Amino acid sequence: MNEQNGLLAGYAKMDITPDYQVGLGGYSNAETRRNTGIAERIYATCIALTEGDETILLYTIDNCACEHAIAEQIREVVSAATGIDGEKIFCAATHAHNAPSMFSYPEARMYKNELYAACARGAQLALEDRAPAKVMAAKKNFPGMNFVRHIELENGIVESWAWRKHGVPAKGFFGPTDDQMVLVNFAREEKKDILLINWQGHPDCSKQIGFELICPSFPGPLRDTVTAGSGKLVAYFTGADGNVVVNSLIPEYDHNLNWRRYAVKMGTLALELIDELQEVEGSGIATKRVMVDAEVDHSWDHMLPQAKEVYKVWKETNKTTGDALGKKYDFSSVYQSRAIITRSQMEQTKQLETNAFRVGGVGFTTGTYEMFAESALQLKERSPYEFTFLLTGNSGYIPSDRGFNQRCYEADTGYFARGTAEKLVDNYVQMLEEIQ
Repeated sequence: MNEQNGLLAGYAKMDITPDYQVGLGGYSNAETRRNTGIAERIYATCIALTEGDETILLYTIDNCACEHAIAEQIREVVSAATGIDGEKIFCAATHAHNAPSMFSYPEARMYKNELYAACARGAQLALEDRAPAKVMAAKKNFPGMNFVRHIELENGIVESWAWRKHGVPAKGFFGPTDDQMVLVNFAREEKKDILLINWQGHPDCSKQIGFELICPSFPGPLRDTVTAGSGKLVAYFTGADGNVVVNSLIPEYDHNLNWRRYAVKMGTLALELIDELQEVEGSGIATKRVMVDAEVDHSWDHMLPQAKEVYKVWKETNKTTGDALGKKYDFSSVYQSRAIITRSQMEQTKQLETNAFRVGGVGFTTGTYEMFAESALQLKERSPYEFTFLLTGNSGYIPSDRGFNQRCYEADTGYFARGTAEKLVDNYVQMLEEIQ
């Protein structure tokens, strides 16, 4: 099959829902937040793309994070099963906060091994499914469907979820949003098209389904809506992270969003955008991976007094987040403490993975950390490609310079120093130019 001229595209979708109790990722530690049931099943998808002698595999996984160590293990297992070079295997997560954590509880190792096996199986299925394809793409801004999770108060303070505790009216959301949805469609001969959706939204926990139930949040109903309406095979990729809100449906900011209504709305908009798909000029596949040195932020001076007190309790009792500390202190302070602990155990610099690849005339970037809307806007503005995917949904906040200026939540609870986001964007742009 590799000898055929032109692009070949294949697809596989694997159910990765555990049939046993697991710890859940997002907000609380996995030892205390155990799932009590399943609201919706969760999946991983694998896209296999071949042109000439070049083959790449692209994964998106319903999970809160696919950090570097996990991505490396997926590459090792999949490479052993398929013979494909691990540097040609790219991993992203949907950032679902109601999916199994892969850290800090007894069943984590078993779940990770099952995920690795599912990824290997999916690679083989996607490779077998390959068929001739042409690349099509579309993009459009949908203002009012998204926002950054920073709120500026009238006294100049910038806060996140706990902004009401200040007793000061909100001036508005602080910072830009990436309102752009990007679609890439692999139109295949005699087989269903494969549609990739890239959107900024943040799959969050939700009161509507229960804090202890497994589900993919809005990516699940979004995929289902688009699949039902288009007949295509669908994969969702989280862009630069940011929380989601439908201003036309939910006028007041609420961290616990009605994700199903949001998903159906986004699916409806994606279906409309499908009508604007156009063939993209360009051929061939090219890839590049670079490890970037990032400075770790070891400073304490900006930390809240409560965070230092929490750290003291944490150090004395060897406890993780848990409900007790969360009730006594706001979770932002607790997370600052977790960051302090992690930073204290890190070297002065840490290498961060950056990937860039192109398929025809479409550019893709991905890494194993969380970047935010301002960085995505900078990347898209500077990218040499008209259509650019930014795949995140992973672990470790990388806020922009604006976030550091305002001591935003991500700056206080992340690990890396000011300037890291801008360094990564510069690196992405350079890699995209080099693989043109």
